[in-house]
Amino acid sequence: MPKRSRSSSFVTAAIVSAALIFTAPTRINAYITSGLPAHTHRAFLRKLTDDICNQSIGSLSPEEMSTCPMLMSAWATAPEKLNLSSDNGRERALAVEGLLKRMIDERRAGNTEAIAVTEDYNAVMKAWSMSGEGSKAALRAEQILIQMQDLYQSGDKNVQPNLESFQIAIEAWTRSSDEPNAPARAQQILEWMINTYKSGANDKAQPNTLCFIPVLKAWASSRKLEGPIMAEHLIMWMQQLQFQEEIESAKPTTLCFNIVMSSWLKSADITSEKRIRQIFEYMESSSKKGNVDVQPDAGSYNIVISSISPAVKKFYDMGGARRADKILARLESGYLNGDETLRPDSIIYNQVIDYWAKTQSVRGHFMKARDVLDRQVKMFREENVRKCRPDVTGYTSVIAACASTYGTVKEKRRSFDMAHLTFMESCAEKYTQPNDVTYGVMFKAVGRLLNNSDEQDKYARTLFKLCCDDGYLGEMAFMRMKAAVSNVVYKELTGGKTYEELPEEWQRNVTKRQKKYDMRKNSAKKSNQLRP
Repeated sequence: MPKRSRSSSFVTAAIVSAALIFTAPTRINAYITSGLPAHTHRAFLRKLTDDICNQSIGSLSPEEMSTCPMLMSAWATAPEKLNLSSDNGRERALAVEGLLKRMIDERRAGNTEAIAVTEDYNAVMKAWSMSGEGSKAALRAEQILIQMQDLYQSGDKNVQPNLESFQIAIEAWTRSSDEPNAPARAQQILEWMINTYKSGANDKAQPNTLCFIPVLKAWASSRKLEGPIMAEHLIMWMQQLQFQEEIESAKPTTLCFNIVMSSWLKSADITSEKRIRQIFEYMESSSKKGNVDVQPDAGSYNIVISSISPAVKKFYDMGGARRADKILARLESGYLNGDETLRPDSIIYNQVIDYWAKTQSVRGHFMKARDVLDRQVKMFREENVRKCRPDVTGYTSVIAACASTYGTVKEKRRSFDMAHLTFMESCAEKYTQPNDVTYGVMFKAVGRLLNNSDEQDKYARTLFKLCCDDGYLGEMAFMRMKAAVSNVVYKELTGGKTYEELPEEWQRNVTKRQKKYDMRKNSAKKSNQLRP
């Protein structure tokens, strides 16, 4: 007979001891929620569950019956409290359902202490919902919910489905990534819930906003063509329940409208910007009329500004950056007037700066980009809005806007001075230090904006040294440097070597993204060289 290790014997002894010591329900609960290792908890739960389920029907004591709901709750919340692997999801769900079945069997055998209640059924549904079994788990949760309602309508008042019961079943379907029609299945349960409440069949099935949010999110993330339309229909339904049927708990909130707008944003529909703007303006109009529950917040503004991206980046819409800037100004004004929900962040500023950087057809676009950055800096330093702390992305975008300037020598010089000023400010703060892209666009500015070759060479020498010292010589920066200087200076700085032959020390901090881009570019070059 093989010898058991000392550690395994110790664990077994601990489990047995715990099972003997922690017999009272309160002590079992204390043990379950303690800080012991997850595998010890799981073994402990399994032993207690087996001890109860393996006894003959009708033999459980009152104390053992009072332990069943606690064990069910412990199994159901195991992923959260016990940090157990999702691989054990099916085991957990079957364990909880086995305990519920045992309680039902005890009741049928005449054990008056065995009373299964709504919370016990909810524990089974939750265990399946969190099991990771996808549509199978969702279907089982739905079956249990239907069974609860049937039992309640048959006279068993102990198992009346409540708000949590319906929410668990709805969320189970929204988690079913293997079911293409998961949003529709979740919505079917929501519709059944509302009809059940309105018909008087279950007064605890009164819907609230939280019941709609998972379904809205499911449609928004479904990538289906009908997703945005279905999400809008849900919002309209919520308003109908609120205003026409006086179910105030089902009222839509700002979050609901944000989800609908994000659904349009993800849809890539050519009309998405227009539709998002219409929804946004409706929110503002409603809030001004007294419906503060749908007042736009910073997230709403962020979605509206994000929706302008295709117009600027794909269709080169000259007015896109201007529209985004005006919306940002409204956000800033609202926050400065005391609305904390409109607190701006770095992302929204970086978006607007990037839009101006890509709007080369607008005269003085680099000044517009710099103006947005200046407002961001002011908001951070003077208004103490920590969320909108400037970062290297914003500074790099301003330099890129300068580097793409067309026009007279005077205008190019003005643009270069702005690029130089922005670069120096970027170097001055720890959180805005230049990266490989910043150096790349700065070399581009040197090559495109300086009219004197001697000045180009002089500036490029200094910039190249800084770039190499910082370890940010990406291939983009290297190629921009090569285009900006004379052949003599190029050989002086690199020794006539190719990018691949340069010291790795000069490239040590280049981002993985840039390195992957460089590798793809190099492989493309090699494949072209091998072609006959």
